[in-house]
This record gives sequence, C-alpha cells and structure tokens, in this order.
Amino acid sequence: MRGRLRVLKGAILFVGAAMVGAADAPRDWSATLRTDAQAFHDQVVEDHPGPYNRLDPGFVAANDRALALTLTRARQVRDYPGYLWAMRGYVAHFDDGHVALDIKKPEPIALEWPGFLTGFDGAGRQVVRTVAEGAGLPPVGAMLVACDGVPADALAARNVGAFRGRWQLSSQRATQGGRLFIDAHNPFVTRPARCTFRSAGRRQDVTLAWRPLSDDEFDTRFAATAPRARPAIGARVLADGTRWYSISDFDGDPEGATAKALRPMIAEMTRDRAGVVAAPRIVLDLRGNGGGSSEWSQQIARVIWGRAGVDKADVNSDAVDWRASAGNLAVLQEYKAQWQASPNGSPEAIAWAGKIANGMARARAAGEPLWRDDSDETTVEPVSDAAVEPPAARVFVLTDWGCGSACLDAVDLWTALGAVQVGQDTSADTLYMDVREKPLPSGIGEAVIPMKVYRGRKRGSNQPAIPRYRFTGDMRDDAALEGWIAGLPRS
Repeated sequence: MRGRLRVLKGAILFVGAAMVGAADAPRDWSATLRTDAQAFHDQVVEDHPGPYNRLDPGFVAANDRALALTLTRARQVRDYPGYLWAMRGYVAHFDDGHVALDIKKPEPIALEWPGFLTGFDGAGRQVVRTVAEGAGLPPVGAMLVACDGVPADALAARNVGAFRGRWQLSSQRATQGGRLFIDAHNPFVTRPARCTFRSAGRRQDVTLAWRPLSDDEFDTRFAATAPRARPAIGARVLADGTRWYSISDFDGDPEGATAKALRPMIAEMTRDRAGVVAAPRIVLDLRGNGGGSSEWSQQIARVIWGRAGVDKADVNSDAVDWRASAGNLAVLQEYKAQWQASPNGSPEAIAWAGKIANGMARARAAGEPLWRDDSDETTVEPVSDAAVEPPAARVFVLTDWGCGSACLDAVDLWTALGAVQVGQDTSADTLYMDVREKPLPSGIGEAVIPMKVYRGRKRGSNQPAIPRYRFTGDMRDDAALEGWIAGLPRS
C-alpha cells in the first residue's frame, strides 16, 4: 500500500467575529511566534526525513534560515495576523505541500479588498475575475499590468507566493492568485495603492479604495478567482453509455463519509465489471480530490484492469526511507490499531502499517535514523487472480488544479495502465510524503510534517501531471465537460 495517511483540506484562514479567539488575557504575540516557530523547526529536525536525506544536502540549512527569518520578523509582530503570516512565511520556505501549518483555533481577521479580485488565466496572466458594483473599477477580464511600479507577476510572487510557497507551479498560482487583492493585515507586505490594467486594448489606471470584505462575500468572491468543482462521490451512466465516476475524495478513515460513499460504488463496479469495461468510455472524475489514502485508487484499478495488471504496473518508487523517530513510530502503531478496530479496515492497510511500524522499531533499536522499505507495497496473500481482458472502453482521468498527494498517485497508476489524463494540470508534491501532526505550544495550530521520502519515484519532485487534452472552460460545468470528453479521440 502506498500510504497517504492524511489529507490537508484547505484550511479556513479567515473567520468571522462570531468565532472566539484566544484566552481572556492579552497574548504576547511576538513571544508566541518565537515559541511556535522554534517548536515547528525542532519537530522538523526530530521527525522529518530531510535532515538525514543525503540527496537533499541543503535541507538542514534551509530550515535554519527559515527559522532565523521568522525570529527576526517576530520583533515587529504585535497581533494575531502578524503571528499567522510569519508562520505561513516560515512554512512556505519548504516549497512542500506536505509541510503545513494547520490552524485549529483561528482568530478573526477583518478583511479588506478594493472592490475586485484577480486570478490567473490559462495563459498565466492575472485578469480580473470578480468586481463589485461601482464606477472606476476594472471590468471582468481586464489584465493587470502593474501596481505602484511593480509588474503583476513580481507583485503576486512577493505578496502571495512568498507566504504560500510552490509559486513555480501553475496550479498554485491558479488556486492562490486570488489572494493578491485581499488585505488580511500581513505586516510583511505593502498593499497596492495604484494599479494599471489593460482591457480591449485600452489602458486604465485605478487608484484603489480599500473597503471591508465580509466573510460571506469573501467565500463567494474568492471562489470566483479559481472555480473548482467538488461533485458528490457516486456513479452515473450518461445517455451515450459512458460510465462516469465522481471521486472527489480519497480520505482514508474507514468509518468516514468518503469510505461510506466509495465502498458501495466500488462494490457495484465489481459486480458489473462486464458492463463497465464494455462501455464506450469510462471517466474517472477527480475534480475536488486533494488526496487521502491511495488504497482507493488501487481498488478501482483492480476492478478495471485486474489485480494482475495493477501489480505489474511500473509506477512504484524503487524504495522508501522512513524517519524512524519515536513519534512517527507511535503514529504508525496508532493507524494499525485504528484499522484493526474497524470492521471495515482494509487488510492491506493493516499489514502495511504493521510492516512499517516493525521496520521503524528495528531501525530505532539499531540506532539508525531511517528505515528503508524497498517494496512500498504489502501483499497479504498470494495473488492468484488470472489476468483479465483489458477494458474495451477508453478510460479518461479528469483532473483539476487541486489534485495532489494520493490523487496524484491515482493519476500515476491509472495512466500507467492506459488511461488518458484530461482537464487541468494537477498540483504537485515533493518526494516527502505521509504526514503526521503535532500540536504547537500555543495551541493555535499543529505542525504537519512528512515521515518518509521516496527513492527513485517515476514522477519528479514538485512535478505536476500534465493532461494530454487540456480543458479551458469552467470546470464546474458538467454538461460542457461531458460534451467535450465525448468529442475526444477514443484511440
């Protein structure tokens, strides 16, 4: 089992005043930042494989530099926004979607905006996506040229990318670019005052008038900057016989809502395999999927291509090195116990967790910081399935910008078996995987840290999966997608 043990759901960064903040007594935010940043740094040292990864020799120094910058910024931190943005800046230095700050007790931040938001289009330009009513504002579709003499690209990289990381990825710019004109009181950036736009060949200079942005309007406006669908998990048959499977989550909790939706869907696929593979096409729709457990994509692949075919697919890494820390060992033991206690626990998942935990324990007994797993798969019983006929149907994998982690594993596996990726570029991940969480001293949030590193993975570090056929329309428009996919070549 190629484990993806946790999904980082898009954490809510900005909350309304209805949510209560920290303790009654005033908090020393500068001291809180110093303590939490040091704790985050030390957990990386203790549990992340990077400090012992000989193929990443700059890891330790980079972690130290990021902490040093954060401690310097602490001198000017006086409130929660300063704390938050300094911590997000620290995390962004890793350029790794699996290193994260998971806020558990957010404080209210009064947002402001200038009456419009931009987002990145398919050509990499920043264009206006949503506008409030009022004179003097740039129209939807207007291209941002510069603000206060700073070119649009440089401005977004400075004010957004530096606090989000992985700015080199088009998926990251697409999903986070809409934050450029949202003022969340980051003390380490200067909000724009005057910007230039170009629309219909004409130049428009706009002096920004910042105004409050309510929580409800933020949700609506920000969603418009990078539209993303999240269809309910389920199966449907289109009028032409296409089998369409919406798989918007891979959460690994055996008792969770995702499992309760995916298990019957996969069971029905298994019962009706003959009808599934004889369809004119199969669409595996990953819109909205951000990862979880890759066991789900394995199960779906076994239905469509057969267990023997999946076992032969050349998608695994050569090996995996696990950081054999006490905390990581405890996490794997906890997963195994949780899955064993569940009547729906996967035998493969249980065996996988047991193997990793035992390997970590042996490494620790020998004083080794890493334990190498050279299989990255666990077989609980000999495979006896005869090879099945490949599907007659053309299989399409529909992806969006948010596909990462176990979602990327699904794309890797299914395309290796013959599926065709369509839609948008995916997100990307580094070679560091399988995260664990640890609360920070303040109680405000948790540090999320990877426990393993891939060796010889076919897809490189922070390398997205690129569709063979790219969809440039609205990914929320089911009818348009269905018609577009129906017109794609079937061979």
